[in-house]
Amino acid sequence: MPRGEQVPLGEIDSFVAEQMELGRAPGLALSVRVDGEPVLERGYGVADVATGAAMTERSGVVIGSTTKALTCTALLQLVDRGLLDLDAPIQRYLPAFRVADPEASARMTVRQAVTHTAGLRPSAADNPNFLFNDDVADDALERYIASLATMDLLWPPGAGWLYANDGYCIAGRIIEVLSGQRYEEYVRQNLLVPLGLKEAAFWPEERPGLQMATPHDYDHDGRPYPSFRARNRASAAAGSQLILNARDAGRWLQAMLDGGRVDGTRLLSEHGFAELIRPQAEIPPGERGDGEAWYALGWMVRQLDGTTVISHGGATITMGSQFIVVPGERLAVAVVANSVSDVTAIVGEGVVALLQGRRPVRSFPRVDPSFQPETSLWPRLTGTYRALRPQNKVTGPWTIVLDGGRLRVRTYPGDSRRRPGDIFLLPLADTRFVLFGRGRTGGIAEFEVDGREVRGIWEGVPIIKEHD
Repeated sequence: MPRGEQVPLGEIDSFVAEQMELGRAPGLALSVRVDGEPVLERGYGVADVATGAAMTERSGVVIGSTTKALTCTALLQLVDRGLLDLDAPIQRYLPAFRVADPEASARMTVRQAVTHTAGLRPSAADNPNFLFNDDVADDALERYIASLATMDLLWPPGAGWLYANDGYCIAGRIIEVLSGQRYEEYVRQNLLVPLGLKEAAFWPEERPGLQMATPHDYDHDGRPYPSFRARNRASAAAGSQLILNARDAGRWLQAMLDGGRVDGTRLLSEHGFAELIRPQAEIPPGERGDGEAWYALGWMVRQLDGTTVISHGGATITMGSQFIVVPGERLAVAVVANSVSDVTAIVGEGVVALLQGRRPVRSFPRVDPSFQPETSLWPRLTGTYRALRPQNKVTGPWTIVLDGGRLRVRTYPGDSRRRPGDIFLLPLADTRFVLFGRGRTGGIAEFEVDGREVRGIWEGVPIIKEHD
């Protein structure tokens, strides 16, 4: 942001309101830091659609994978203390660690695990236990790591890149072994307290009086409804489970702007901080959007008009976040939201653009309620689809059904605490749809029917319908 210019608060408010209306987002909160100062900390919308309680800068959400950067910061603290070598095999620290291939088990390094280059398979978001498991025992993470012993890797360690949460489960367990503490306790003592994150927690029970926003999902009309809060210590604590509000998220990003310092005290050595944000693995074109992008340690790194942008998103099906840091301009934006939607990233990117004097590039797709699509091909779109390449958008067979004149995907059945895991397809054109629900809200799916063959692009992933 050019020095001396005023923060365009009116433009930011208008842009946020527009995107929330288009995406039907219930609530989100922003923290904006410019030159070390919190120039905007504000909530928008509601914390709970049932009660109408306002979303504020103190409304806590489960931030999702933006947790990963803090996990990597914890790892680098152990490197600074001489306890950990990121390029050492995982088995040096976890001797019992195994995947199905013994040679790969012995070769896989800590760095490969946290840069998504280990060949680990992506987590199946359609699994009923993903991000929702009541096992919070002290050995939950250890037992989960043991369950990876039957996993067949996608490729040998170091041979490719694919986002996989299990690498961070491994990282969390290494932190436990080397520190002698539970992962959550180590992070609390060595990061959350020094950062001054007074309302941060891994579980709401840790903070009596915590102002927790209500998580939301979306129904068949794209309307938000109160839903379940992600909780899974075993397979997700180190990768996605931290609870932050916008105010505390902004303080964490301020430490990023200050090179890993908090009030003059270093969280990491100078070398450790440089390693945290150093590009380490190129993200393939099908996984990164437009332009080149690299994975660092818990952060993604891009060049935008010659400026380095460090960012990461987070999603836990019903809550999420987007963190963006522009070190060269001393600018940082944190968005936390009580639903999972492209609105979160669009708002984060758009606010950065407005602060830089640019127009936002992206917008949530506009759904015209008066649009009447030609539906004669819709019965042909039903059936089971498979992805044509490894990725983490369609992690298993995707079955589309036509129910009451609407197309939807059911990823898992409901139970006493959750509605079924449905993804709803709202038409933008006859065979082009915007997705709502189950952490996919804002994604685009489009289909092409050619004789007996039906192909599609689902959130950028090529898919094909299996023949009946």
